[in-house]
Amino acid sequence: MTYESHLVELPEDAPWSEKPGESVVDQGDTDQIPEVDVTEQDLAETGEDPTNWLIMGGSYQSQRHTTADVITPENAGDLEVEYRLEVADHPNDFQGSPIIVDGDPPIMYATVGPDLLYAINARTGDILWRHFYRPLVGASDATPPAERGAAVLGDTVYKSTLDLGVIAIDRYTGEERWYYNGAAAYRGEVADDLMHEELKWERSRGTTSSFPPLIYDGMIMKGSFGGEFGVSGFFDGISLEDGSPQWRVNMTPEHEWVGDSWEHGGATAWASGALDPDEGTVVIPSANPGPWYGTVRPGWNPYSCGKVAVNTSDGEYQWHHQDSPHDWWDYDSPSPPVVFEAEVDGETRKFTTWPGKTGWVYTVDMETGQLHQRSDEYVQHLNTFNLPPYDDLDSAPWIMPDLIGGTNPQPSAYDPETRTLVVKGTNYPIKFSWFETEYQPGEIYIGMDTVRKTEPVQTEPGEQREGDEVHGDDEEEEDQENQQYLSEEVEEWNENAGVIAGIDPISGEVKWQNWFSWQVGPPWGGSLTTATGVTFAGGPGGYLHAFDTETGERLAQHVVGNHGVDGAPASWYDPNEGKQYVAITGGGGNQVEEEGNTIAVFSLQE
Repeated sequence: MTYESHLVELPEDAPWSEKPGESVVDQGDTDQIPEVDVTEQDLAETGEDPTNWLIMGGSYQSQRHTTADVITPENAGDLEVEYRLEVADHPNDFQGSPIIVDGDPPIMYATVGPDLLYAINARTGDILWRHFYRPLVGASDATPPAERGAAVLGDTVYKSTLDLGVIAIDRYTGEERWYYNGAAAYRGEVADDLMHEELKWERSRGTTSSFPPLIYDGMIMKGSFGGEFGVSGFFDGISLEDGSPQWRVNMTPEHEWVGDSWEHGGATAWASGALDPDEGTVVIPSANPGPWYGTVRPGWNPYSCGKVAVNTSDGEYQWHHQDSPHDWWDYDSPSPPVVFEAEVDGETRKFTTWPGKTGWVYTVDMETGQLHQRSDEYVQHLNTFNLPPYDDLDSAPWIMPDLIGGTNPQPSAYDPETRTLVVKGTNYPIKFSWFETEYQPGEIYIGMDTVRKTEPVQTEPGEQREGDEVHGDDEEEEDQENQQYLSEEVEEWNENAGVIAGIDPISGEVKWQNWFSWQVGPPWGGSLTTATGVTFAGGPGGYLHAFDTETGERLAQHVVGNHGVDGAPASWYDPNEGKQYVAITGGGGNQVEEEGNTIAVFSLQE
């Protein structure tokens, strides 16, 4: 098989610039925002500049590593709270990082699902403006989708929208400049209305989300979502100047799938990618194939469940790697990849690495995509890759990892000094059983019954968690039907819900693991490493944790709120204050019971 070009023809007569939804802007004291020209050179250097955090992943390479050095393992317990800011009206799902533009004062740009963007004085927590985009179709208050951040360049801040668009916003005033309508055409067909009919469905936290666009060399890049709705995934390159479409990658290229299976093959690109700026290559995380059962889509189903590398200039294919070819278990690969250099056999080489929902870390050669190393397991494995039975949960074995992972969209951090990749993972058993289903536009297209086990059998009243997801009446009834399975004991399960682990991506060695019990839930969100050897990460119990990056020793914990902490921390040094700051967006998501809307900022004086 040859992997040919997979670019989609872009119809010129589609309503690419027409906005389906409505926007509301609330302004505060916008005069506090200093004029700072953010250049592409600034974006390229942000990973080395301790005074800002201009890309969600901390750099093009997405290493989530700061060179600020005020905070050390010895003083990580001395951080002080600058402020805890409560935002939005309903509990939300934070899974991203704020952007920090240096200046006097520095300005924070933070997103909150669904479709809220805030400009905040990063020193004081004053909200300077708020932009709310109400998408044409989308989110309910009961299940708000995650927003994972914004992107900045010049005097503009950009964010993806839940109706598959991108908004360019004046970052001094919050006023809009242009809108890119990613749903204006689909599979080469122009939408009858402003959005293609097959891209209209409810955006909920469990099934979809929005991630920050990537900016590089005059281009802004974003993906798509809806892998559980029978879509065909795509990844777009858009002109920074006016928001016009430049290229579109078809993530289920027709000539590489059997029959018409590509049309509903999923493989969406709903999580953040990483860039190798030296070669102009972007690495795209790809999602599960659709439907979940594989009998209707024979073959490997490229490029689902892995990473796909393409040229940023024209979208042309370079390589791909699949964590789970012909997947049946929802082992998509949403975790953002990390690009790094390391010496191997006396030669300096460039790699990209990521943890999978499969519970291993994959490290591949950045130039060829060839696998260099699959790590030791960092969560438990049980009957992994066992094919689900047809319509028979009774005979289905317990499988680990479950459909949440391993690692889901949680961004990892990399410390180049100790060659340590810090990952988060969940550790629950699950049963799968498949059934036949027909595609209907806008409807769930999975064809799989599942039972997740999040508690051990022997628990005392009052110890049991009330639930790890937002349940409606139908889900509660389903839980009652599944009670016979939930009472089964899984002897192999260590009864931990998840883990934060340090892994050498070259050797595959798991250096350390810090487990979280089923009683508090799994750690969600991302992590951050510092040049001084400290790792910061949120936890399900409401804390920002600090670890020694080399050994995993717990150094300190700081209170964020009385809810899960699902965001990914960011850090910067403010030379006018002589302080290093750490910020984390702290809303709990769908993996713990308590939710919230806290942006917490801590600092340490030098």
